[in-house]
Amino acid sequence: MPTDPYNQNATTRNEIDDSKEVGPNCRLEIPSGTELPVTNVSFSEEAETSEVQYTTGFNKDIAVTGVTYSGSFEVSGNANSTRGKGWTEASSSGTNLPKHVATLVIKDGNKTYTFQDVLLNSHSKDIPSDDRTTQSFDFMAQRLFTDDGGTGAI
Repeated sequence: MPTDPYNQNATTRNEIDDSKEVGPNCRLEIPSGTELPVTNVSFSEEAETSEVQYTTGFNKDIAVTGVTYSGSFEVSGNANSTRGKGWTEASSSGTNLPKHVATLVIKDGNKTYTFQDVLLNSHSKDIPSDDRTTQSFDFMAQRLFTDDGGTGAI
């Protein structure tokens, strides 16, 4: 008997498509091995496409020209050490520049997402008068590898 009305073939809780995932189940490591307590993590992968016309017909094929990986994460409290992992110290001109980070790893339950050649391209800090300070970081990456028990699918 199926256990989930949305997946008629599901027989166990692990097979249910809409299983509950919550933030505390997620961990972030930057660079790999240095775990951060994050309050929010999100990422996306987007195919860059181009319409290509191979024949004299009216229909066009969609060609994939690349893939973009990007995301963001938020840290509560002081995240100056995290900022230091992704930004250089001020040069003689007083300008801080982002630097490449070898890996950024997101672990959520049974799946691990490893982004390689990461650039923290944005940093913002929110200092409310009546609550805890938070710092947000946006990132871009050149590669994404997943480890999900051998399925290889995202």
